Amino acid sequence: MARALRLSAAALAALRAHAAAEHPREACGFLLGPAAEGLPPETRRPGAGRGLWTREAPFPSRDPGPRRDDAERGDAFADEALPSPNLAPDGALDTFEIDAALHLKLQREARAVGRRIVGLYHSHPASAPIPSPRDREGAYDHSLVWLIVGADGACRAWWPGPDGFCEAYLEVCP
Repeated sequence: MARALRLSAAALAALRAHAAAEHPREACGFLLGPAAEGLPPETRRPGAGRGLWTREAPFPSRDPGPRRDDAERGDAFADEALPSPNLAPDGALDTFEIDAALHLKLQREARAVGRRIVGLYHSHPASAPIPSPRDREGAYDHSLVWLIVGADGACRAWWPGPDGFCEAYLEVCP
């Protein structure tokens, strides 16, 4: 099944700025978007899909916002990137640890206003935006898309699954 992440240009700019500010450490944070009307805030990921190429280009739709069928297909729409402190030990440059307390707090706050955490982002300051072995070990929630910012600023989206990560189509919209 093809999966996609539709990401606002503002969210993309914010997470890239965060990645640049945290260099040479990995930056990390949350991707938030509206909860789909009539659907639960978290939509569990079905079986692993197949990898797709990533394209960063203006989204051609007249309606750049979320579509009801996004959640029904298991796709995600994010219009906000919120940084998390990287709780990995200070000397660690090649790993990240999301603040679990902040994660729970944001999850509650988002639900209260009709939003949800749709994914996580982090940077690879010295490598390509491809999941590392550490990323594969730490991917515990298959309902969250992962967006990785590479050393050159390129971004790629990934869905974790029981057999590893599958690349998702990345659409950047206004």
